[in-house]
Amino acid sequence: MSLSPPTSYTINTLPEGHTLTRPLEVTIAYDDGEVIVSEPHFHIHAVGTTIAKALTEFKLTLLEELDELTSDENELGPRLQAELQYLRGLIRTA
Repeated sequence: MSLSPPTSYTINTLPEGHTLTRPLEVTIAYDDGEVIVSEPHFHIHAVGTTIAKALTEFKLTLLEELDELTSDENELGPRLQAELQYLRGLIRTA
């Protein structure tokens, strides 16, 4: 296993139709040829073969997580309710 120390990166954009309400600080780490992008609050993460691919996957994962939590909102426990509120505060849909 060759895990490198993580570095910080700031995401300012999301795919078309969505915007961030503020810049999102994420960490980028490398593990056995894969790039791992994660955010520190709820440990949402994605993996890719390059930084660009991992960042794209991460942005899509954020949006998918928001959609899934929103659709299950009435069934969520406290931790997932907190994650949903975090994502709603972070992401705006046009």
